[in-house]
Amino acid sequence: MFARYPSPLELLIRRLIFLAVVIGLIWALIAGVMSFFGWVGSIFNPNQTPTIVAGADCQSQQLSIEAHVGTEQGQDQLAFNPGDTPFIWYSVTNIGSVECKFNVGSDVTFYKITSGTDVVWNSKDCNTPRSSAEPILLLPNKEVAAPPGGWDRVRSGDAGCAVTDGLPAVTADGASYILEAEVNGILSTNKPQFVLN
Repeated sequence: MFARYPSPLELLIRRLIFLAVVIGLIWALIAGVMSFFGWVGSIFNPNQTPTIVAGADCQSQQLSIEAHVGTEQGQDQLAFNPGDTPFIWYSVTNIGSVECKFNVGSDVTFYKITSGTDVVWNSKDCNTPRSSAEPILLLPNKEVAAPPGGWDRVRSGDAGCAVTDGLPAVTADGASYILEAEVNGILSTNKPQFVLN
């Protein structure tokens, strides 16, 4: 009795089936590996969009912080005559669709005044005590402004940040300066430029 060998057509069909199975297994393996790494990446990715829950801590994308320069009454002003004290403050607006809580304590609120690349004044140099505060509740599309604080028109440094610390006055006579605010790690979206005459 003679053994029957497969015909060339049968061999071709078997090889094609085998090849299709191998390709399918490789494709499944690749898809599984990519899915696994995508899952792992979603765990460790700090830029992943967090879930926003009403009443929870505010996420940075929910907030808009603006720096302000102006008068003691909280009116914006960008030019100051000799002897006038510029007042600085910030405002924060919840631009999200739900209310959230945000820490605005003095221990997380800072101001910086620059002239070109020169950091002229930094509130982190101040000797005044800083305190934490309970987070405030920010309603959607409602602006909350901090109370204005005066800048003595002096440089800050190791000695402090006020004129009573014996610090030198900054240049006036039309010199321009830029203010930046930082609240709870979030920088102001604007940097107002103002002039000291």
